Amino acid sequence: MTEDRFFQELFARLPRPPGGVVVPPGDDCAAVTVPEGRLLLFAVDQVVGGRHYVAHGPADTPPRLVGRKVLARNLSDVAAMGGTPTYCVVSAALPPQRSEGWLNEVLDGVVALAAEYGVHMIGGDLSAAPHDEVVSLAILGEVEAARVCRRGGARAGDLLLATGRFGDSFPSGHHLSFVPRLREGQWLAGSGAVTAMIDVSDGLLLDASRLARASGQAVALHPERVPLRTPQTSLAAALHDGEDYELLAAVRRDRAEALLAGWPFGDVPLTALGEFVPGREPGVYDGRGARLDTRGQAGYDHLQGREANP
Repeated sequence: MTEDRFFQELFARLPRPPGGVVVPPGDDCAAVTVPEGRLLLFAVDQVVGGRHYVAHGPADTPPRLVGRKVLARNLSDVAAMGGTPTYCVVSAALPPQRSEGWLNEVLDGVVALAAEYGVHMIGGDLSAAPHDEVVSLAILGEVEAARVCRRGGARAGDLLLATGRFGDSFPSGHHLSFVPRLREGQWLAGSGAVTAMIDVSDGLLLDASRLARASGQAVALHPERVPLRTPQTSLAAALHDGEDYELLAAVRRDRAEALLAGWPFGDVPLTALGEFVPGREPGVYDGRGARLDTRGQAGYDHLQGREANP
């Protein structure tokens, strides 16, 4: 089958895009309108066989879960901005051992999750790859200009709050089945109490450090407060493993108590992990003032990981 034919058949079976798509799939670009007073959000993420999921052999990850994951990772980014996802485009590079049937199942996984969140696929691209497969997805979303949450903005005195639980994402299967915190992110953004927010993809400690540094602040983290995924999960795993896809939010201290009391998502814990403190270099510290986010110990870095996994 040709690439053109593949995409013709794919888009023929997808739901018709809404009226905001003024140039539908099939052109050089899709074109969409953005409602007045709203910002357009754009993010991209990818999954690589053998790195983001088990590829090949008896434990080969079901392709529908591969597709689910590549979209869910992007949805988590939109959640961190307090936004609503709208459209996506998908590209894939396939080695000889991956068939068109495998790719169709990957896209079935994308489409199934997209339907849950009102996301429409409006474009894509295919290529051959010499070794491991790569599936990449770019997502569009919207957010009210007054509600957008960024990584920078936390202030001394703010509390650091986290959704969910942490650690052991791979052994537990969480990295394939996690629920993007879109409803939680939208609620937090609409509360007026959040000054900064980030999703946790590369490790709680590393992403807390990113939030602190983007805000030019230091955060005192209380590790004993971190919710563990299972009773067997170690604190080290909770701090460093990554692939949790939870939200970290800086919240105004004078609004934190009411926000915690009014948290409407009983199935997802919301926990105060620490506070932003003055007078220190931006980064993450423990309650005694010792620096936690030193280089090489904070979480997963793909460029550093490349050195260990050529």
